[in-house]
Amino acid sequence: MGDSGTCVPEVEIHCVCSPTTPEGLNLQLVCTGGTPVRKMLGIWPALPIYVRVNGGVDVLNDNVFAALEKHDRICTVDIYNVSDDVLKELVGAMQVTFPVLMDLDLHSPDDTAPLPESLLGGSAPNLRSLFLVNTAFPALPKLLLSSPGLVSLSLLGIPHSGYISSDAMADCLSSLTRLETLEIDFEYSQLRRHRASQRPPPLTRSVLPVLTTLHLGGVTEYLEQILAHIEAPLLGYVYIRFLDPPIFDISQIASCIGRTGTFEAFDQAYMHFRRQNYFNVVLSSRKGTGGKMLTLSLLWNDSGWVLRVLTWDTCDRFFKPFDLCDPEGSVLPSWAKNMGNAPWLRLVRFFTAVECMYMTQGLAVCVAPALQELTGPRVTEVLPMLRNIFVERLDSLGPVQEALGQFVAARQLLSGHPVDVQCWIRVERESTDQDIGNRF
Repeated sequence: MGDSGTCVPEVEIHCVCSPTTPEGLNLQLVCTGGTPVRKMLGIWPALPIYVRVNGGVDVLNDNVFAALEKHDRICTVDIYNVSDDVLKELVGAMQVTFPVLMDLDLHSPDDTAPLPESLLGGSAPNLRSLFLVNTAFPALPKLLLSSPGLVSLSLLGIPHSGYISSDAMADCLSSLTRLETLEIDFEYSQLRRHRASQRPPPLTRSVLPVLTTLHLGGVTEYLEQILAHIEAPLLGYVYIRFLDPPIFDISQIASCIGRTGTFEAFDQAYMHFRRQNYFNVVLSSRKGTGGKMLTLSLLWNDSGWVLRVLTWDTCDRFFKPFDLCDPEGSVLPSWAKNMGNAPWLRLVRFFTAVECMYMTQGLAVCVAPALQELTGPRVTEVLPMLRNIFVERLDSLGPVQEALGQFVAARQLLSGHPVDVQCWIRVERESTDQDIGNRF
């Protein structure tokens, strides 16, 4: 009850850090379908408004539209889990400029009709975060060009009707120099419906000086066009998901990401086997890469290796040279045992800088026969820099010893460079493994 006897309606208030005055409070009135908006706005001070509509619990009613009428005070619009019809009604009330809008989140559970070009009056000068999920917005390039202060851009599940050419996207990114997070991910039905532009790579790339997170998902040509146009010296996390048929060319991937200048040649790898026919290969460099590493998540199916995802993380230490190990033990999943020799040869041939290879028992049973199969020039073409092979409990693996013995003999006969095969004893420690090599 106020001093005048007026009953003050119960409302939700957010307190967030203000980008302009971080030492003070940035209070926001939260308006939902259950908020008595008109009564509240007549009593409370003219605080910024946060409009939130969750289709799972909120009812679309006059309260929401009353809040949207105050477009000059709205700082955040968060709409998710709403039907196509509800989304149309909401964006229909958002055809004017929202001068103080900083965060816009439109998340639809299904593919919706394209958003109108007049959304937000075609511009959002103070926008800092834009998050669209399963939402087509053909006029997006125009909106982005009006939002130079954008810090986070997430376009996920881009439907067919929301396709934006790689050229147009690259041009937009060139003006977003404050971006810290960039996510562009097409839905699977986009596969092969569009081809990226054949425009040659630019002579100079657009520098995104504070970008730290990059998430891309789509067909190879499109993603390569995006990577060719940007440079991000502070990039610390990369997630790339290819929608194409099997692609696994480490040199191609490394060159695309390596254009940022932060990576040297990868010469270390560590393999983590997972369930459901996939595993991770972690790449790094012994020369030092500023604490960064590249992770390739590979999926095995009948057509070969598929690049499931590519991630790029920071790490505190590097892994051993081409350390092929199942971290949960030496027993490989059945899918890895039953795929034959050819896939293993296609996999290891990409690691041209490998000097040392470590294998658990289970992995050695798979890889050794594949190496034994090499004849003629192929003996030196696969793993050309290999100098040492370490196998866990080698003394108990007669067939593995025989297979590796034939490979080593053939390699030395053709190249004159010996390869030592040793027994590898893993001593588990808190931070690393101590490897004790007993010459075989």
